[in-house]
Amino acid sequence: MPPPAFQRDLLKWYARARRDLPWRKDISPYRTWVSEIMLQQTTVKTVLSYYDDFLREFPDIPSLASAREERVLKAWAGLGYYSRARLMRIAAKKIMAEHKGAFPSAYEDVLALPGIGRYTAGAILSIAFEKPYPVLDGNVARVFARLRAIEDDVKDAKTVQRLWRLAERLVPLKHTGDWNQALMELGAVVCLPEKPNCGSCPVSRHCQALQRGLQDELPVASKRKAFIALKWNCLWIEQEGKVLLWKRNPEERFLKNHWGLPEARHIRAPAGAWIKTVRHAITHHRITLEVVRGKAPEILPPEAAWVPKAKLKDHLVSSLWLKCL
Repeated sequence: MPPPAFQRDLLKWYARARRDLPWRKDISPYRTWVSEIMLQQTTVKTVLSYYDDFLREFPDIPSLASAREERVLKAWAGLGYYSRARLMRIAAKKIMAEHKGAFPSAYEDVLALPGIGRYTAGAILSIAFEKPYPVLDGNVARVFARLRAIEDDVKDAKTVQRLWRLAERLVPLKHTGDWNQALMELGAVVCLPEKPNCGSCPVSRHCQALQRGLQDELPVASKRKAFIALKWNCLWIEQEGKVLLWKRNPEERFLKNHWGLPEARHIRAPAGAWIKTVRHAITHHRITLEVVRGKAPEILPPEAAWVPKAKLKDHLVSSLWLKCL
């Protein structure tokens, strides 16, 4: 797999066939950063329905840094993994304080921002600054495993380091943003996890897995964690057109600092009639949430608040609670 020929073939294909995505227009460090954080563990289709709206709400680093957390979470509502939004806001504050509001261009400074790891730093620096830093996500790991017929577990730490070294060797000095996006694009639309479309692959002549008939067997990956089943019992307590909500504390395992329905463990009150069962997945946890009617407590705990029905969606931003509504 001679790097120059492989690079030329892939870049030529990307220039011709890349998808028309909003973050590939009017490229800036901030726009690239927002897209990369949104795309973590989230599909392109889902992000497309949020990206432009989020940028209208927070068009630049100063607006994100000065926004209240609740406002940022509301704009993020439905994307899940809310720690991403919180860390973006904290990182924006750090940029304002330490970099005069300009997104840093030094690798160490980017990596020091909350919520940014090696992959995201490389993506931002290559796409927005055209600096020769590599990326390695699930799509790129799959592409490399097939191109080099790597039969080791791609999730094993030693294999991951091997793939990073390969990414470093292959990243060109020019067109680095297009190069990294081309690798990710190839994995997203051609070199698929199951049934790769080898007949349409622009670099199939370089693929050792295809030459050895291993394209359907690679990459080798350890099994995912089994889902953990959880059951929550929540109360729907209504009074004079208002519903009782509960502000979850920062120590909660899920949905920290979110408003939600109070759980039975929060308010000791007789449970009434069953209303609804909601099922929801967070990471590798599957939550079954039973909603029953409850009675208002005589003394309102400080974590609780009465919210008019018409204002519930202003507080309940998580898709879990929106399912309850």
